[in-house]
Amino acid sequence: MNTVYVEAFWDGYAMYPSRVAPMRPLNIPHGFAADAKSGWDVLRVYIEEGARHGLKIHAWLHVFHQWNTNLGGLENSPIFRENSDWAALDLSGSPLVKSEAEGAARDIYKVFLSPSNPQVRKYLRAVVGELAEKYPQLAGAQWDYIRYPLHAPGAPFDYSPDALERFKKETGGLDARKLSAKETPKEWRAWQDWKTRQVTEVVKELSEIVRKKRPRWEISAAVFADLQENLRVKQQDWKTWAEKGYVDALLPMLYSTNFAKVETWARDFKKDLAGTKTRVYPAFFIGHFYQADAKSFNADYLDLEKNLKFDGFGIFAAQSLTDDLIERLAKRN
Repeated sequence: MNTVYVEAFWDGYAMYPSRVAPMRPLNIPHGFAADAKSGWDVLRVYIEEGARHGLKIHAWLHVFHQWNTNLGGLENSPIFRENSDWAALDLSGSPLVKSEAEGAARDIYKVFLSPSNPQVRKYLRAVVGELAEKYPQLAGAQWDYIRYPLHAPGAPFDYSPDALERFKKETGGLDARKLSAKETPKEWRAWQDWKTRQVTEVVKELSEIVRKKRPRWEISAAVFADLQENLRVKQQDWKTWAEKGYVDALLPMLYSTNFAKVETWARDFKKDLAGTKTRVYPAFFIGHFYQADAKSFNADYLDLEKNLKFDGFGIFAAQSLTDDLIERLAKRN
């Protein structure tokens, strides 16, 4: 491998000493950092070790997804306990994204920042700006969860007061709460397009910071592959980002055990980006092409990179790497 994307900012915590966000405490599960009082800078350790081993280190940032309820209520969140009005809300006024529930009992819910909120954008710019100033040795930054929550029937997003007010003002009085795809299709389309622009504007703002401060960094984003479905339920317009040069690379998450579906996604993704200069690294979930216990390995997934002439490929995630899989990847290189 030549690149490692290190999860550097998520759940409102940084994995490094920061003036903008608190450092992730050791007693919080599902990730790690260090006691801020110790002065140990985990991200700097990664950068230094990467240099020793010829690895490029990119900072991987969650953008809008900033809390999981398995860590507690919003009163425990470093972001939402102080800024509850920053949360994206569903039509009932709840910030809990039940359409993306996780856990065995499907009772772990994500909470997202509202992409249209000016204070949210200011905060995110501060995070990225500090990162760019503090770690010039990084090779890049990756935007993840740079989208709205998954819309589910009866629980679409974002109906936070600020978003409703801004949409109403910018559309001459439309009330998003009264719109539906079935009864007001034209106005509903305007609502979806407005939200899509909010996400694209954030991509542009964050990328501009990196372009100015660290022009040699590679800006990438982890995205969903099916463009039209993605726009319908998540407002993630990666084709526009590529066309306007807001990103240097995209990692479509081709996560499926159905290889025929993965191949279709890959071909369509490449077709949609034809004519752009954006590099594409299709990303595969390790468990979908490799089972450690049986040591079974489906090379068709990784062969897509060569067969469709992509610029490389990514695999998710590091904790699923085994010595056997590393050896298999080394032999393919």
